[in-house]
Amino acid sequence: MTSPAQSDAANRAETLAAHGRLAEAFALLEQAIAAGDPLAALTLADWRMAGAMIRRDLGEARRLYGLAAQLGCDDAAPAYAALLANGAGGSGRRWGEALAFLEDHAPHDPAAARQFGILSTMALDDEGYPVRPIVQHVLHNAPRIERLPAFLSTEECRYLAELAEPLLAPSVVIDPATGQQRRDPVRSASSAGFPFIREDPVLHAINRRIAAATRTAWEQGEPLQVLSYEAEQEYKLHSDALPPGGNQRIITFLVWLNQGYEGGATSFPRLGLEIAGKPGDALCFVNTTPSGEALAEMWHAGLPVTRGRKLLLSKWIREAPLDLVGPPGRPF
Repeated sequence: MTSPAQSDAANRAETLAAHGRLAEAFALLEQAIAAGDPLAALTLADWRMAGAMIRRDLGEARRLYGLAAQLGCDDAAPAYAALLANGAGGSGRRWGEALAFLEDHAPHDPAAARQFGILSTMALDDEGYPVRPIVQHVLHNAPRIERLPAFLSTEECRYLAELAEPLLAPSVVIDPATGQQRRDPVRSASSAGFPFIREDPVLHAINRRIAAATRTAWEQGEPLQVLSYEAEQEYKLHSDALPPGGNQRIITFLVWLNQGYEGGATSFPRLGLEIAGKPGDALCFVNTTPSGEALAEMWHAGLPVTRGRKLLLSKWIREAPLDLVGPPGRPF
């Protein structure tokens, strides 16, 4: 839908930037945007989002994604809807506009139509929070472990699983000796992450529901992940708490997304608990004391799956909001 002539400015700007000629690249993109070039708008939006070459500005990134979508670039629409829904980095949340954007795009965009359909089944207030009470059963009082039956609907579980499928990759960590990525020695699963730029309005509503269930703010949540465990894969005994001195992970929130597998229970061996849930059921537990110290009894494991494949939503909640604003002091 975008002609080669319209993409020429974006291509030339990328080449100029690669050779350190940022001022020229920036000016070229602005001129092309003024002339109605959607790919130039998308390119500059990506630059504003990343903050690597020019100053990061999430509000300006959102404006540019919206402009690119308005000019006919479908690739810009998901990022625009996500930033409208969550208002990340102080860009200003516009939940109602996000819903209207999805509704407008639904007739010609299957992804928007599906999101709007799922959101229509959620009982949400004007800010996207759930209005129905969230049922919570206490499994262990101190430290606190709760089970939340039917936290997600069947369709919400299916949506998360299908959204994650093309993004799943082996879980990796950074080797401190080499600086290279290597397979995680503790977690042998595959994972797909959904940072705020991928947090579409459905995911955002789910994250608001998690915030309500944990009595925390959306801004305290790390990006939602979907984990996939094949037969013999596991998450070995570990603590979700971070080393002292940072913005501590105080709560872990898990949701079972599927059935048709065996094994894979969540085990708290020091408490003598093994927990397995039905699709849509959630598990919520604390990782630390009120002062932020890791609780030794909350070490836990995802036991090996013995047959089939297990899918799980995983989300960590921090003690304070995460900083999404990004690097300051860029020249443009």
